[in-house]
Amino acid sequence: MDTSNGLDFQELAELQWHLVPLPEIYERLQSSPTSGLDSGKVPQLVSQYGSNTPTPPPSRIFHKLFLYFFGGFGSLLLIGGILVLIAWKPLGNPPAAANAALGIVLLLVFAIQAGFNAWQDYSSSKVMNSIMSMLPDTCLVLRDGGQSEVPSTVLVPGDILYVRLGDKIAADLRLLEVSMDLKFDRSVLTGKHSRHG
Repeated sequence: MDTSNGLDFQELAELQWHLVPLPEIYERLQSSPTSGLDSGKVPQLVSQYGSNTPTPPPSRIFHKLFLYFFGGFGSLLLIGGILVLIAWKPLGNPPAAANAALGIVLLLVFAIQAGFNAWQDYSSSKVMNSIMSMLPDTCLVLRDGGQSEVPSTVLVPGDILYVRLGDKIAADLRLLEVSMDLKFDRSVLTGKHSRHG
């Protein structure tokens, strides 16, 4: 991995950016409070850190299917249903209709709980996809001494981002300067329509 600016992913994960003095942050990220990043370095930084897009979770469809059916009490329901049906036939002498009914009920509950698990997973995926779709397409940054509108996918560590009224936050960031009336709407995350300064 190219670590020409002295930082790798592990170091980035362990840094406590809110505690690092601003001059040190600018030095580490090779940025400037007056000119921002040199746009010539951006392709290298995008190559080093990757694009500013959420990483989709791995599908692992077979693992999910296994958990839908056998997660929680699923395996117990299946085993119980099979054992009760075995007790009905061929072990039942004479076969008891109650055993057949109980076995069928247990297998139905097994199928229903698998369907419910799949529906919950689908609902969670829809919520995550809706949040990801709310990310902004472009953002205003300071590069080469001037403000420019760039795709949010090419934001990199060291970019100085301007957040205006109504803007959606395009990345994890540290606030450098703020107005006194700064407010955040966190209703997307909390479900409550409240604003915090």
